[in-house]
Amino acid sequence: MERFTSKFYPQKWVQIAILIGFCIILYFLNLGRWDLWNPDEPRYAQVAREMVNRGDWILMHYNGKIYPDKPPLFFWLIAFSSFLWQGFSSFSVRFIPALFGTLTVLLTFLLGKDLYSSRAGFLSGLILATSFEFAYLSTRANIDTTLTFFTTASLFCFFRWYRRGQDEAASKVEVEAEVRVRDKNRNWFIYGFYIGMALATLAKGPVGFILPLLVGLVYLLIQKDWKVIREMRLLQGMVLFAGIILSWYLPALFRGGEDYLNATLFKHTINRYSEGWAKPRPIYYYLHNFPIDFLPWILFLPAAMAYGYSKEMIEKRKEFFFLILWFALILVFFSLSKGKRPVYLLPLYPAAALMVGKLWDDFISTPMDHFRHEWVSFPLYGFMGLTLLAGAAMPWAVSMKFPSYLPHSLPIAFLMVGGSLAIFVLYRLKNHGAILCMIIGIMAAGYFYTSRVIFPLVNSYKSARFISEEISSRILPNEKLSVYGRIGAAPYNYYTGIVPILDLNTTEELIHFLESPERVYCLIPFSDFYAFQNMERRPKVQLIARRMTGNLDVVLISNR
Repeated sequence: MERFTSKFYPQKWVQIAILIGFCIILYFLNLGRWDLWNPDEPRYAQVAREMVNRGDWILMHYNGKIYPDKPPLFFWLIAFSSFLWQGFSSFSVRFIPALFGTLTVLLTFLLGKDLYSSRAGFLSGLILATSFEFAYLSTRANIDTTLTFFTTASLFCFFRWYRRGQDEAASKVEVEAEVRVRDKNRNWFIYGFYIGMALATLAKGPVGFILPLLVGLVYLLIQKDWKVIREMRLLQGMVLFAGIILSWYLPALFRGGEDYLNATLFKHTINRYSEGWAKPRPIYYYLHNFPIDFLPWILFLPAAMAYGYSKEMIEKRKEFFFLILWFALILVFFSLSKGKRPVYLLPLYPAAALMVGKLWDDFISTPMDHFRHEWVSFPLYGFMGLTLLAGAAMPWAVSMKFPSYLPHSLPIAFLMVGGSLAIFVLYRLKNHGAILCMIIGIMAAGYFYTSRVIFPLVNSYKSARFISEEISSRILPNEKLSVYGRIGAAPYNYYTGIVPILDLNTTEELIHFLESPERVYCLIPFSDFYAFQNMERRPKVQLIARRMTGNLDVVLISNR
């Protein structure tokens, strides 16, 4: 295996073709087989659809009202995808995250090639592509893969610019004209750094420039590269950055006014970070959340970090330090935020994948016997043991809770049990390259089967489309629809086409709505409906439909 890979991997175009083909199969193939699921997918699709329907590309709207939560880039891209694929569908909405997930994998390859070697970059790309959370978000209509791509692109340009400066400083005296050409080429990368930050900011707000700028500046400060900091063209770069951002933000402020300024700058950025009114979590939240989301490669990340500071890596210490700083600063930044979600950490996944990729590259090709036994073998045995136990226990667990799905769980169980046994045999044969291919294959096959077989099976319990079809078949053009309690309007906007849907927050508003002289409809959680039925002097209602939608038991009621 090692002899084969040593001849095969150095062909850069082959590596890129394999990564693209791998991502096409894993992310794009049959991507529209299940509906858009709550909470984010229908809402983002609806914002993009209202943008297209209104022809308003500056101020976004959701449910007929201005939507200040996010900047417009992601919604522009979904709108473009809808034109490309001739309409809004599960595939066209998810096409953008799948595309940027693939591009991030390719960027990780290029960055690994610059940092270490072509093979390290190739393995890092495969590791990133098969990490649990990254693969999931690359097949889900979510902004964070787009943010991760532009953040990674910004840091990629920064490091290429920095590396070229180091190479030029170490080289011999050159002809003056040649030096000017090289300086000009190098400057393109530092401008790419600022453009990447601007596009990341247009994707998800200030975090888009805070993360890469923080990593770049702290890296140079710790290196004490004062001369390089002066060469960063901070003034020109920030002018370029501001020009890109303000080309949208100033027209949006002009039309949205002071309320829009307060919502975008304070409520959905500063207050969300400092006060945690959205998803408040303790400071240690990511310490137990990230290890699950980065499976299975989290098992090898401690070894990769220890290996980065081993004597074998002395010559590559600067490169490793850049990755560990990238990883640590983003982790600390979001840990200090009061509001936390697992998706927030996605921009650090390329750094983690590059560290693990370098470890596996050397594990396959170099004699690191002492380090291997202590740091790599134990997590490898842990992976084999966990995979074997999970595969063996899966049919029993499914038969107890979801007996009708037992036949569909067996392929995953066979994959996990058979894969763990195959890895054990390969480890005894010391075929480490085949072991890595087997782990990647298990993850890719398992995720592909889950998303393309299991997701469509549970779609009827997760999607709002089915109860929306009941609404569409009954409601007349002049009749009103409302949502009450924990139910959001977005999926019903998207699947019924009704805009606006009234959002009722109190019992008094619900009663007043149901006392309307004309026929009206309301979507309400079953628990709230049950409490409503037990109220005295309540208006009479008719239960029309009841269905599970995600984690909510939803009923459709009418006053006629």
